[in-house]
Amino acid sequence: MTDWLDKVVQRTKKKDQAQRTREERSAHEETAKRKLGGQFCRELFAWFENIEVKFNNSFGGHVLAVSVVGGDGSRTAKILARPTRTQESMAELSYQENTSSLALTMGSGAPAAIRLILSPNGAMLAAMGEEYYTPEKLGQKIIDDLLA
Repeated sequence: MTDWLDKVVQRTKKKDQAQRTREERSAHEETAKRKLGGQFCRELFAWFENIEVKFNNSFGGHVLAVSVVGGDGSRTAKILARPTRTQESMAELSYQENTSSLALTMGSGAPAAIRLILSPNGAMLAAMGEEYYTPEKLGQKIIDDLLA
């Protein structure tokens, strides 16, 4: 009976340890994802603010307007584009730390979810459909779509 009991205890300890290891890894990944997601959004929103100035200076007029509000856990960027005097388009990009995603609204359409994912090399990327974007590439896509 002692051999059986020892074996069952050891087997149960191994299962428990494996479960704890998975839970710790998952908690660590979630923490890293929130941290990197916040960093991704800070970089993206700062890129929008910088490109607004550079674009308008290069264009010679006020075509892009960017407004960023909120803190690290909840931040929104509104981008207004006026490629011609009679054409105007707007995008709103919202980040909520607890969802690890961005919501993108173009014009009066419904918000589209942009998932923030960890790449195999540990970098955070934005996933839209089958496409993956760095902060700068996502910003470029949004600006291109607004000015199209």
